[in-house]
Amino acid sequence: MSRNPGKRGLPSSTDVLVVGGGPTGLALSLALTRLGVDHVVVERQLGPSPNSRAAALHARTLESLSAVGVADELVAAGRPGRSFAARDGDRVLLETPFNELDTPYPFVLAIPQETTERILDARLAEVGGHVHRGWTVVDVKEQYPGAMAMVTDDDTGEIRAIRARYVVGCDGLHSVVRQRAGIAFEGHDRPHNFALIEFVMEWAGPEGEISFFFSPAGLAAISHLPGRLYRMVALVEDDTPVPDLADVQEMLDARGPAAAGAKVESLEMVSIWRVRHRLAEAFGKGPFFLVGDAAHVHSPVGAQGLNTGIQDAFNLAWKLAAVLDGTAGPALLDTYDGERRPMAQGLLAFTAQLHDVSTMSNPDSIHLRNRMLGVLGELPEFSGWLARRLAQLAITYGGGDGGPSPAVGDRMPPRPGMADGIGWSVVLPSEAGAAAVKEAAERGRTPVAVAVDPELPHAVLVRPDGHVALTAPADEAADLPGRLTAWLNR
Repeated sequence: MSRNPGKRGLPSSTDVLVVGGGPTGLALSLALTRLGVDHVVVERQLGPSPNSRAAALHARTLESLSAVGVADELVAAGRPGRSFAARDGDRVLLETPFNELDTPYPFVLAIPQETTERILDARLAEVGGHVHRGWTVVDVKEQYPGAMAMVTDDDTGEIRAIRARYVVGCDGLHSVVRQRAGIAFEGHDRPHNFALIEFVMEWAGPEGEISFFFSPAGLAAISHLPGRLYRMVALVEDDTPVPDLADVQEMLDARGPAAAGAKVESLEMVSIWRVRHRLAEAFGKGPFFLVGDAAHVHSPVGAQGLNTGIQDAFNLAWKLAAVLDGTAGPALLDTYDGERRPMAQGLLAFTAQLHDVSTMSNPDSIHLRNRMLGVLGELPEFSGWLARRLAQLAITYGGGDGGPSPAVGDRMPPRPGMADGIGWSVVLPSEAGAAAVKEAAERGRTPVAVAVDPELPHAVLVRPDGHVALTAPADEAADLPGRLTAWLNR
């Protein structure tokens, strides 16, 4: 009997083969489904792993997932964290509130990756998508005009071939797609081990806070998941055995807030791993593309990994759709590597800095670090910058600083009237000219929504992933829909 009784027949050809049905693969599939792209998702695992490491969704990720109709359900299943705080025991060194961010989701959502995957998978089924589980990709090779993948049925050992115009590797650290495409994965292991622990705890701690305890005994980052469940990421020595309940309690007593009386009642999950720091030499090569951990891995400090993978997926999805339906030339796909790899390179540097600051062991360095954090905590500008950076709202693909008046490449904050889903929008500084823009949009091949933001200094054409493609003076806004075709075929 099959381990996967719901296994469907596997198509022999498709436009896009997505290898990996974790959160990045599911997000990519949801986006491709919304865009009407024929694609196939194959995944070795029969369901989400209960031992997955990610447990936070940032604001930018929720904005993207809102476009495929799943953000509200995720928010309902998680616990919003309204601030990030660096602490030395009970003393707050630095606090970064998220509630002033210009986003519908001014928080970091604490939610186990397993829950995120189950919700994304259920949403995919609702919209007619499907993950072919129990299939392992054993080889992929370029074969004009696309690629050929060989996959094995893990039940029977049967080997099948799938032809695809494009293959996207969402298959993690040990990506078969990356290896077979001949893309180097450069980097190193960091000299630190972390314990990931989920436990039920009685704790009168700060509600809605993601707490980083910078203790001489070592880092402990604690977030409150739904119910009475907590997650802690703690720095441990190389030879540390898997901790039991008493060890976890001792860790909290030594590193956490003494006054709040944290008491661990039971352990739900414990694992220890070493931090890897790697970046793919290219995010695209021929018909192959890499997304998420297949393209970049780094320190968990800052909870950027899963969120970055989902942003990769949304950047790539609309470009694949535009090339496949003929509205854009193949060169548009080159911008995936051109935009996302430099961003990931900067992210690796950012998380490495956070990691180094968080893992100091020299007493003098710890004292100096904590004093500096206290000074930075007095600067609202720093707290605002850090909140935007952690929330991934400051990401730009050139030209701007991610501030309130977006330039080309910057994120455009969501506004009423913008495209419902993954589509194009023109956002105007006033209603004047809106009728002319709508008339121009109706003459074009690509649907364009029209919205108004009185705070804008100019009109902007917004891409399906929420970043600005073009800007124009308000009195020239009607030209933007017409310029879209030329922009797509640069």
